[in-house]
Amino acid sequence: MVRAPRLHRGGRGFEACTVHMKIVTSSEKETFELAKRLAKKARGGEVYALSGNLGAGKTVFVRGFAAGLGIKHNVNSPTFVLMKIYPVKKHKTLKHLCHIDAYRLKSARDLAAIGALDYFGKKDAVCFVEWPKNVKKILKNITTIKIMQKSETKRTIEI
Repeated sequence: MVRAPRLHRGGRGFEACTVHMKIVTSSEKETFELAKRLAKKARGGEVYALSGNLGAGKTVFVRGFAAGLGIKHNVNSPTFVLMKIYPVKKHKTLKHLCHIDAYRLKSARDLAAIGALDYFGKKDAVCFVEWPKNVKKILKNITTIKIMQKSETKRTIEI
């Protein structure tokens, strides 16, 4: 376990916290499997803020998490539709996985307008927000996942 100060400011929006895990993956499959294992710990109400450059592996991470919840749908980036909701059928409490791409959103109000608040913090949902800096004022009680691309295949993931 690595403890280090977070880069995000505390107060409104992102909460100040520490890095609990720092993992290096060497392939897309390893990133997928890491997220799949993390999904096994989901209880409901989690909101994950995913940050990383284009191509860093944010959607691969969500795809692995979805697989860990038993979701069979093809999970892809909601870039143009902004938000996708996937039904979860094989979990005690979870009913929905909410995947949001905030890259094109200008404010927290835009996030509310697409209905995201209907899923944030709800015990029957888990949410992922890609590009969270664009809507940080509305994100509370989040877990930040930062994916840094080190090479074509290698990623450092801080949770």
